[in-house]
Amino acid sequence: MKLPTIVLALSAPFLVVTATGQETTEELVKRLRGSAGEKENTPATSGGMRGISTRGLQTRGISTRSIAPAAQPKAETRSVYFSTRGIPKSVQVAAEEDKVKLEKTTAKASSGAGDNAVAAGEEAVEVKYDVDPDSKVTKDNILFRKGSADFADDASFQVVSQLATALKDSSLAKLKYVIEGHASAEGSASANQNLSQRRAEKIVSVLGSLGVSKDRLLPVGFGETQARFPSHSSEDLLRQDRRVLIFRLND
Repeated sequence: MKLPTIVLALSAPFLVVTATGQETTEELVKRLRGSAGEKENTPATSGGMRGISTRGLQTRGISTRSIAPAAQPKAETRSVYFSTRGIPKSVQVAAEEDKVKLEKTTAKASSGAGDNAVAAGEEAVEVKYDVDPDSKVTKDNILFRKGSADFADDASFQVVSQLATALKDSSLAKLKYVIEGHASAEGSASANQNLSQRRAEKIVSVLGSLGVSKDRLLPVGFGETQARFPSHSSEDLLRQDRRVLIFRLND
């Protein structure tokens, strides 16, 4: 009779996580912090120095605790091509503040299921920035109306609201983040990039209205450049490419 109980205990949490994709705000804060946090190390000693006598004098032991220096953030370079005529204002401002690098180049062919907004061989501006990969947060439950930057439902607003609460945590107050908009491979690559940029900017706008300083946030639209499934895929697969990624920007 015990076996079914054990199976249910293991299965239930898995089903809940899969069905809702929810996590607590505390868990979200930890992930957004990435590898920037300090770790405390307490040596395994038996009562520290307590109870040691020296020449008849009883010394009072002090249990020592060491704090390891903050871990060096891991680095991952993210990049996307923009047309020389269509660099978003927020990206231009970020470049002036040295949050991102802009480099005139020629676009390369896409290596994924989606296309770049700029055709291979054409003049483009490559936007690059370094992030901490350990801080990656993926949200595929922020839904928008078709062809629009308006949220499709109240649940999507609640997801962004929880993100705002996490970003306002005191341990993250000095950290900056990129809000990436991503699209599935359907339709025009150029239109998808424009739409994903508008949606990323919408999320930043809502976060700002909820008390998060916009100076800490950078919206970047990746369009379909990182789509994993081709346009003829089933809706269940395409839905997975319509997502928002959040990373902590490395200084």
